[in-house]
Amino acid sequence: MKEILPLVEKYGLSVVLLFLFLIFAYAQWRAVATGKLVPREMLDRALQDNDHLQEILDSERKAFMQPTLEVLQRLKIDHNAVNPENTEDRGG
Repeated sequence: MKEILPLVEKYGLSVVLLFLFLIFAYAQWRAVATGKLVPREMLDRALQDNDHLQEILDSERKAFMQPTLEVLQRLKIDHNAVNPENTEDRGG
């Protein structure tokens, strides 16, 4: 602390605090980048949980969209029955 006081008098408190904050931010950034901040097994567990939840969402989405897809398929079949020569896909 005694080494910092002459710097505060010479450069001002805000400059010294900014410099200390930059050192702290760099140290945190390095810890995140090297994996020292979060243990690897916690990261692996979080990724597994994320994959599991994504599978649940995909299955729910499939179950939710199935009736809509069936209606669209019936409409497509009905449309082809009315106009058999018009099999052009218009996109959309």
